[in-house]
Amino acid sequence: MKKPSMKTAKTSSGRADAYLASAMKNMRLALPNLSMQEFAKQNLQVLFGMEREEYLETALTDKGNGHYSRSLRALMKDGLVIDVPRTRNNGFAPIALELFKMSQDQVNDLCLTLYKKGMTSRDISDVMEGFFGNSVSHTTINKLSEQFHGIRMAWENSSLDEDYSVIFADCIFITVRRGDSYSREAVFVCYGVNSENKRELLGLTINPTESTEVWGTLFEQLKKRGVKSVQLVVADGIKNMEDVVMKAFPGAKLQKCVVHKMRNILLAVRPKDKASVAEDLKRVFDNFSSDSTREKALEKIEIFCQKWEDKYSEIRRYFQGDTIEYYLTYIDFHPDVRRLIYTTNSIENLNRGIRKGTKNKLSFESPETLLDYVFIIIKDFEDKNWKRFPVHQFSLINNS
Repeated sequence: MKKPSMKTAKTSSGRADAYLASAMKNMRLALPNLSMQEFAKQNLQVLFGMEREEYLETALTDKGNGHYSRSLRALMKDGLVIDVPRTRNNGFAPIALELFKMSQDQVNDLCLTLYKKGMTSRDISDVMEGFFGNSVSHTTINKLSEQFHGIRMAWENSSLDEDYSVIFADCIFITVRRGDSYSREAVFVCYGVNSENKRELLGLTINPTESTEVWGTLFEQLKKRGVKSVQLVVADGIKNMEDVVMKAFPGAKLQKCVVHKMRNILLAVRPKDKASVAEDLKRVFDNFSSDSTREKALEKIEIFCQKWEDKYSEIRRYFQGDTIEYYLTYIDFHPDVRRLIYTTNSIENLNRGIRKGTKNKLSFESPETLLDYVFIIIKDFEDKNWKRFPVHQFSLINNS
């Protein structure tokens, strides 16, 4: 009886076995010249090739049709370009390749992370397509970001602690669409220091301009959420802020930002004199030693005015009236905490993070969208910084 040929004697797995034997032989011959990256690439391609051979043994109406290139960024720092086998009817896809694909949840998480970092939805879409081979439309990314709104709404209705040693309040201006026009509007940011000396976001709102009325409304909202006692409020130099603070939190002290005051004074000074005036102003507000008093600070103000008023006749008016006392409130507290409360610079550090995140977006389509985005940036900053690093000097406020 005639023996069957090798071609007809192959078992169902013979085709894949033959492919593997041939591929391994070729790899052994090339091994001395293979880099680690090439070695990994060759092994993956053999695995993909075996899968196609097994597929073709049962798919009698389909045939091999060369390869296509696929970049697998997750495998190597610079990526790894693999030749993935395909078939004429496109009925084959390597199962092993799925191990290197990101799940949809991972894709969504990455999109939102990039969105929080300041990338536009269109830029993210391009990155996902070009870098990972995943197609995510900018509309889908915008819809994903809508979940931030629900998170913010839940936060706005959450309870707050009863006592905060200090509240910092400041505004940052960001371009936003309202109606059919775009304009820079004031985003009101307020954070407090709790009993554990950790900082946390307390209030966030938006208005076309900065006003004490808005601050008053925001403070009232804090009270409705449970805040009863505040020792100190640190804010910029907006007029009549003291009235708003005293109404919302009777007994609280107000510190107006010294840095804002210095900047305003320097705006009225010629460029050639700015450096000298700035140095003198630093000495005026350098009241951080244990023997510093309000009386001594007022004496330094008088010396400063006498030195410069002949050249700048209006310079004295920056220190007149009963509001100057609110720029010296920090002197009432322990010397070790004064540098933390004489300015709103601590909230300015947060504002820099907000500006970094918003600068690439140019503008936002609605005030609510802007607030959702700023909120998620602040909460991310809070988790990575404020919650991890309590500032124990703040406890000295309660002891002053």
